[in-house]
Amino acid sequence: MTHRHRWRGLRVGWLACVLLVAVACGTTQVPTVVPTVTPSRSASPTASPPITLAQRIDAYIAHLTPTQQIGQLLMLSVYTSAYSGSLNQPLQQWDIANVIVYNQYNGGPLRPTTLTGMTQLVHALHSHANQPLIVATDEEGGLVDRLAPYDGASPSPQSLAATGDPQHAYAQAQLDAQRLSAVGINTDFAPLADVYQGGAVAQSRMFGTTPAQVVLYAGAFLDGLQQHGIAGTLKHWPGLGASPANPDFGLPTVTHSQAQLNSVDFASFRALLAHAPDMIMATHVLVPAYDAHLPASLSPVLIDGVLRQQLGYQGVVVTDSMDAQGLLQFMAQQGIANPAQAIALASVEAILAGNDIVECPIETDRLGAVVAAVTSAVQSGRITPERLHQSLVRIIALKAHLGLITLPLH
Repeated sequence: MTHRHRWRGLRVGWLACVLLVAVACGTTQVPTVVPTVTPSRSASPTASPPITLAQRIDAYIAHLTPTQQIGQLLMLSVYTSAYSGSLNQPLQQWDIANVIVYNQYNGGPLRPTTLTGMTQLVHALHSHANQPLIVATDEEGGLVDRLAPYDGASPSPQSLAATGDPQHAYAQAQLDAQRLSAVGINTDFAPLADVYQGGAVAQSRMFGTTPAQVVLYAGAFLDGLQQHGIAGTLKHWPGLGASPANPDFGLPTVTHSQAQLNSVDFASFRALLAHAPDMIMATHVLVPAYDAHLPASLSPVLIDGVLRQQLGYQGVVVTDSMDAQGLLQFMAQQGIANPAQAIALASVEAILAGNDIVECPIETDRLGAVVAAVTSAVQSGRITPERLHQSLVRIIALKAHLGLITLPLH
């Protein structure tokens, strides 16, 4: 237990010292922190003050081209049997710097069909990309288990909690971290922080029916991932435990009052921040007690207001899939029925709401529309330099923490 708490302290320190300081600044001008030093005879009178970690992050960002900066905010969805030239445009021309790998998608066949094939695909993504990649997948165990076809099924969150011992959740996540790392995947879109309350999303995907139970087991799972080199992701903010529909298939509305949300749905996320989650995923659900007009994924109230300011989370926020039917249904209600146009416009709104990474669709035309829309929003100033910088700081800090990039020393 001492070992686990030591790691947790390191992660909390990283978030507190890097993200809070840099994000609070909101611009590329990060204040220099100069420690008090007792003069000594050997000290050089011309010695430069030490460069802070926040300044090192800024120096890295300053060397990125505008295209590379925008690419840091986008996540390419990949579903294919093997690497092909069609992936060169997003990774090399558009400089997209994040990937999610699917091996099954919308009822399609298993791709790749072997663990060797998956490993080769992921390594090819890394080697062909212009920028170091966050490579993610959904390895929850149970119903959502991307590695199961290759080396056997993992227990569901519900069954891990049924053991009565959170060490089982920790050990499973440690094993998952080793399996993911062997493939070349560095990020897991797990664990769920949702508190099951009879909603449409399967109960087996969740760790419990109370915030305390979810925090105990999801926290152990998150620690097991993050203490073994894999970025963990709490999902689905602001909570799908009472959702009457899965956002993949329709637009749900959670009708809880603010008091209910704060005591149940938000409570697990709030408590799990003590485990310093690397990422939190925001999903497409209407929560009218806080925002009667926008789904959470597009809501500044729920992302920037509640999650960041009220709860205090300063890590990376990633959207749920932007081609989910729930989001497309919402955009159609706004009079935007063309999927490519809808996803492109929604992606800009998601960034303005406070999301850092947008999970883009698989289809090339839809992906291209997102790239064009975000680029236009940055160039026009709709996404301000300050807003862009906030996300870049969080993303680059995470990539440095994972060892994906090396920050300059001077």
